[in-house]
Amino acid sequence: MPLRWAWLAAILLAPLLRKLVRPRQGGRPPVDVQAVRSRVASARESAGIATLFVIVLVLACACAALLAAGVTALVLSPQWLGAVLVGVAAAVALAGVPETLRLRRAVHARRLRLHGREVSRELDGTRPV
Repeated sequence: MPLRWAWLAAILLAPLLRKLVRPRQGGRPPVDVQAVRSRVASARESAGIATLFVIVLVLACACAALLAAGVTALVLSPQWLGAVLVGVAAAVALAGVPETLRLRRAVHARRLRLHGREVSRELDGTRPV
């Protein structure tokens, strides 16, 4: 079965691939590789920042839940359980510190890079986007 789909895909995709791969008039490449790399890098950077944000958010929610349960257990039920939960909440909070710092650095680096790009466009005489 997979062989039948392979030749069908080859027949349908071959003209599209030939059109994308062949050189255009004037020797220009059909695809602007630098623009593609730039877009991929931008998307990768945004995805990295979003991933760091989600990690920090999950750690903060876990820390808040453990802290609430620990304080409640300290007041109402066995104090050893509350102390353990508060200790685990403190450990989770400490685990979140490096992630928070990475997130701040990534956002700061992105802002600096975008600001530098705007300044260079102004100096080149083109309008910033």
